[in-house]
Amino acid sequence: MKNKLFLAALLITPLAVLIFSTLSFQSGYSPKYTKNNGTFFQEYFDVTDLNLQTSSGNLTFEDGKWIFGTYGLGAEDLEQALYLMRQLNVALNRDIYRLKRVVFAKPSANLDSALKDYPRNEIIIDEKELLYKKIDTLEGEDFFKEQKIFIIDSYGRAVMFFPVSMDPKLILKDLKVLI
Repeated sequence: MKNKLFLAALLITPLAVLIFSTLSFQSGYSPKYTKNNGTFFQEYFDVTDLNLQTSSGNLTFEDGKWIFGTYGLGAEDLEQALYLMRQLNVALNRDIYRLKRVVFAKPSANLDSALKDYPRNEIIIDEKELLYKKIDTLEGEDFFKEQKIFIIDSYGRAVMFFPVSMDPKLILKDLKVLI
């Protein structure tokens, strides 16, 4: 008798878990908070059609790398963002080559003095300021008041952003999950 009860409990337990999880999913239950430390953009947007220019032409995502970028507006926080991006890239250890560090800039921006200590950052010119306008309309005017670092996935979709004042360990934790 004990063996039959044990066997029945052993078989019913996975079925009960499966039924409960299916019912909770169908009812629309989901956690209220995520464990991400960064902030997701209001909606994902594709940056491939925003006419972003690299030194070799239009920005492409054929290499499968994620973009770790900031928008250089000449703010004093730009150097802090560049330093943070470099340190986080090094801290990624074996995933260091899956990330490309980028500075987006308006055509009139002069970033030479800020970038002299960070030679491996790629400069991408936002010719018609379409990226700037897209982020501005999605996130509001306050987005560019503080320097932010944002993530663009390997398909060209802007995913999330981090303020430079955030703890680097929290940013690194998110990067390891994303990449």
